This record gives sequence, C-alpha cells and structure tokens, in this order.
Amino acid sequence: MGKRLQTGIFFAVVLLAGAGVAFNMLWQPEPPPLKFPDMEGVIVESPPTPLPRFSLRDQQGRPFTRDNYRGQWSIVFFGYTSCPDICPTTMGNMDRLSRAEGMPPTQFVFHTVDPRRDTPEKLAEYVSYFNEDFIAVTGDKDEIDKFAEPLGVIYDFEGDTASDDYIVTHFAAVYIIDPKARLRAYVLPPHDVARMKKVYLKVREYYGG
Repeated sequence: MGKRLQTGIFFAVVLLAGAGVAFNMLWQPEPPPLKFPDMEGVIVESPPTPLPRFSLRDQQGRPFTRDNYRGQWSIVFFGYTSCPDICPTTMGNMDRLSRAEGMPPTQFVFHTVDPRRDTPEKLAEYVSYFNEDFIAVTGDKDEIDKFAEPLGVIYDFEGDTASDDYIVTHFAAVYIIDPKARLRAYVLPPHDVARMKKVYLKVREYYGG
C-alpha cells in the first residue's frame, strides 16, 4: 500500500472519529421526563422549550438577550415592582434560596411585566433591596412578550393605565432555565424555600450541570 493511500486512510479515520465525537456532543438523547409524584405544581418541560430571541435591558441599562441565559443555570420570576404581595414574598424567598446551604452558583433574574412604571432605575432599587446580585430586566412591551409568551406567562392590566392607578395580574410561576437557554421546568406557588430548592437541585442534577 502506497504512502499516499495510507496517509489518506489515516486522515479519513481521524475525520470520521472527530465527526463522531461532534455528533455525540451535539445530539444527546433526551432522558425520560423527570417526575415529581409527591409534589403538586411542578411542571417539567420534556423536551425543553428553547428561549426565543428577544432584546431587553437590565437595571444598569445594559443589553439583556437570550445569550445572557447561556452557560449557566438560571431561576426566573415575572412580576412588577408595585405588586403588593406575591412579588415581594417570592423575591424574599428567592433571596433566601440563593443563600441556602448547598445551593450551587445560579443566576437569579426578575423580569418586569410593567415596563411603563418599571424603569431600569426603579428596578435597580427594587432588586437591590432583596439581593444586590439579582438581575432585573425591562424593555419594550413587544420584546417582553416575545420572551414571556413561549413560556406561558400571562398577564393583564386592571385599572387606569393612563395614570399609575392600576394593578397587573400575572402568572406567578418560578422558571428554571438550563445553560443552553432552554426552559426546563417551572414551579407554581407556594414558593417556599425548601420546595424550590428541592425541585431546582433535582432538575439540575437530572439534566446535567
């Protein structure tokens, strides 16, 4: 066998091996859906729902897009700073969750559904009250909806939206986003720390990371 032929065969084997590794990295079969038979209100997305493209900004005025969800696990809550009850309660519990023993590094994000009143400055003051490491996000309503609707987030305005005399009714789930910017699960209220921690760690361990 000639040297050229041997060399050609060698490189062909190397290329095929490399292609096989790349294929395995890109295509990993989805495991059976994770279940929580002893816990109501936990919905696991299997297969996961990829986040759509969107263009928002954080409390510092910096761009916040789908790429901000890549490379790390995230816990997300939708609400608004004028919310009288469920939002401050959930945000307080998210702070306690972030500090709980055994919690791995996690990105916590608060997305407003009230961009008219929730300016970046107001969001900065609001989230820093609970945890200075939390991220708060706002932007044009159309862009908020681009992100919220595929996740099943429903909200509506009640009252005089021409003034500040209105409330926002909204879906109060807590969302778990994986490092590939995909919705892995969401948890309905109540959002006590022990419950959220159990679900989050189990989802994270089961699906990797």
